[in-house]
Amino acid sequence: MHVHPMKAWFLRLFANQPVDPVGPPLPAEPPAAPASSPPSAQTWHLRRPVLDGALLAWMVQCEPDLADTLGAREQGVLQALEARAGDPAANLLPRAAGVVPALLARLRSESSSLGELVEHVSRDQTLVAEVVAMANSAFYRRERPVMELGHSIQMLGVGGLRAAIARVVLKPMLDGRSGPLIRRAAPRLWKHTEFKTQLAAEIARSQGRDPFDAYLLALLHDMAWSVVLRELDAVPGWRMSGPFVAALGQWRDRLASLIAQQWRPLGPWVPAAAELAQQGLGAGSGPDVLNLCTADQLAWLLCDPNRVRARTLAEPLLAAALPPVRACFDELDAASAGPG
Repeated sequence: MHVHPMKAWFLRLFANQPVDPVGPPLPAEPPAAPASSPPSAQTWHLRRPVLDGALLAWMVQCEPDLADTLGAREQGVLQALEARAGDPAANLLPRAAGVVPALLARLRSESSSLGELVEHVSRDQTLVAEVVAMANSAFYRRERPVMELGHSIQMLGVGGLRAAIARVVLKPMLDGRSGPLIRRAAPRLWKHTEFKTQLAAEIARSQGRDPFDAYLLALLHDMAWSVVLRELDAVPGWRMSGPFVAALGQWRDRLASLIAQQWRPLGPWVPAAAELAQQGLGAGSGPDVLNLCTADQLAWLLCDPNRVRARTLAEPLLAAALPPVRACFDELDAASAGPG
């Protein structure tokens, strides 16, 4: 039976085989941890490049060349990313410069009341539409659709309004200065981002941590993919090999850390992003990094076209999480059952 090359690669990604038989192999998929014990940081350290590769292949809709090593074009992309990261004057998310500082100051201010946020939302029809849409999302949905702003705000509360405002302001960055690759990848990247931010917030909330800080950390972590995609767009003809995917994932972490440092005012996402960029995911990782990586992997598994495999791979993470996280995953899974 003929298997489509992209589907065959997805199957190999999750088999106990190296992804690249010629160049340095990505780690084999480790055995799943028993449902009664949480997966170790080392387990997810090994799985991260594998799942990053699957996410990137799905996102850019590009068939990988498993037998390839890093070539001149791939080296050019990595050098361009290094130059961008090394330029202290570079604004990695150009459209964010004028809006993110004031946005974060307002949203994180303890004195920012529900009434003030409502006033801010009601002046912008795009925000009104986003707030109503969020109130009708899988995360908040009730038996009857929510049609009015007042009812939507009542359901979302301050936390939901903060997330809605952040989404409206930051989502357009994915379309900034876009070439054909980023235009193609942006809808799928945003789908992953929506899942990831909601899961990150729920994981934090279930642990008694600040859900909005977790939401922002997940958001900026995925925004770093847009910087990577812009560099890929600028170098036509690159091929996706195992070493290239692994390097792009590391650059995504480094760029996320740099973006976090550029955002003002600074918040707890800065040390968490720096920790991930400098040390990766390991046994000594802090809770913010572990939670971010958990949300990242669960979000990809919600995007994975193979739903049976996705549920199997998600189970160790869900078993280690508190019940509200599983409920959130199940709601998002049910809501995204259509084509993606």
